[in-house]
Amino acid sequence: MAGWVMRTFASREPEVMLTLWQALVQPLLDYCSQLWSPHKKADIQRLEAVQRSFTKHIRGLHDLNYWDRLKTLGIYSQQRRRERYRAISIWKVLEKQVPDPTSSALQAHFNERTGRKGSRRTLPSKAPGRCKTLLAASLAHEGPKIFNSLHKNVRNITGCSVNTFKYGLDKILRTVPDKPPVPGYPAQCRTSNTLPDQVALLDRDARTGSSGGPPRL
Repeated sequence: MAGWVMRTFASREPEVMLTLWQALVQPLLDYCSQLWSPHKKADIQRLEAVQRSFTKHIRGLHDLNYWDRLKTLGIYSQQRRRERYRAISIWKVLEKQVPDPTSSALQAHFNERTGRKGSRRTLPSKAPGRCKTLLAASLAHEGPKIFNSLHKNVRNITGCSVNTFKYGLDKILRTVPDKPPVPGYPAQCRTSNTLPDQVALLDRDARTGSSGGPPRL
């Protein structure tokens, strides 16, 4: 579809390209991402490559690297979009707005100091390593982990529409670095680009007073 867009439309203006991307290509990448999200680095890079290639053709952005293009356009990486959808799905389940698709009896636990958190499915101790890896990447286990990593003020949003929650979620996500793994780029940070790892890194830096920025490209 991305190739068809390039062949069919001549304009490479940012507004036109983003409109085409969001209307024709992005829905295909988002489909069922709440339930399926790749955990292997190669698969993450393969999905990211679609957006990386598309944004490279936008007028005025050709000389920027992919991470800077994301920042300039104000859009999330594909990896961060999938995590965002999972956080929204868990919130909907906790708010009883949708049935629990994980069949794991997801429940909320509230603590005055740490706020509301969702229960995570326990991994079977005797299961083969491959099964544990797949279960660890499932919505039942990874979804609550992503949700629980969010700021307490976001997790405590309740009794409102999903759009209200999305607004609070996006406000927080804009403060979290989003540098997905890209072949040929230097190590983007001191840990992975997953939302839980990046939030933990920000919290650690806040406590130690370290800037901890990634190397310049």
